[in-house]
Amino acid sequence: MNIAVASEDARFREHLGQILSGQGHRVHMVSALAQINTHLQAGRSHLLVIGHSGANETVCSALKRLRQSPELRRLPVLCVDPKATATEGVVLLDAGADDVIHRPFQPPIFLARVRTLLRRVVWAGEAPEDTITVLTGGPIELRLVSRQALVNGKAVELTRLEFDLLTYLLKHPDRAFKREELLAAVWNYPDGIETRTLDKHIESLRRKLGSGGPLIQTVHGVGYRFSATGHKA
Repeated sequence: MNIAVASEDARFREHLGQILSGQGHRVHMVSALAQINTHLQAGRSHLLVIGHSGANETVCSALKRLRQSPELRRLPVLCVDPKATATEGVVLLDAGADDVIHRPFQPPIFLARVRTLLRRVVWAGEAPEDTITVLTGGPIELRLVSRQALVNGKAVELTRLEFDLLTYLLKHPDRAFKREELLAAVWNYPDGIETRTLDKHIESLRRKLGSGGPLIQTVHGVGYRFSATGHKA
């Protein structure tokens, strides 16, 4: 989907953009909060993410201008401020934000909130449903309804458990999972079971995914994670 990221902090703006583009979203950067309306009116966005640190007056003014615009007032807005307090979050919600993330900032939580807001866009009939039923990460695309896996647009044959394992990892990007967590989530194994099943499936997935294989990373002493952050096609 098309997501606009507005922040006057260039480093934070780039960080948010990388996380979103790693999930296959088309990201458009806005460097000045005062220019949000102008930028959004020039192109179609499904979600606005405002990243900031303090200075809530500036963000609140931007939100109020957005909500006063007939063309933009229905656009979902997610505010991200790693330093904000709960009270400051309430102020942002009252000013027009649909959701607020404050300390601590965690990419998996951020992406889950993004997916929640994008589902509302689909339910409102403003975007096709397959934008939610498709998971992407780097060159990998998973079509959940048809259970198809593609790498760089080419179909890859996965077993049922390989598909389920990859789906679970893509739904929780950049999160390190213990082996026991993945075995419980995908295989429904009870705690305490020792098995090489997971490692063998990871090896098979990496081989089948080709250029996407390295995105399944080994976290030494912990387990595995999927990360497309910083991936270049």
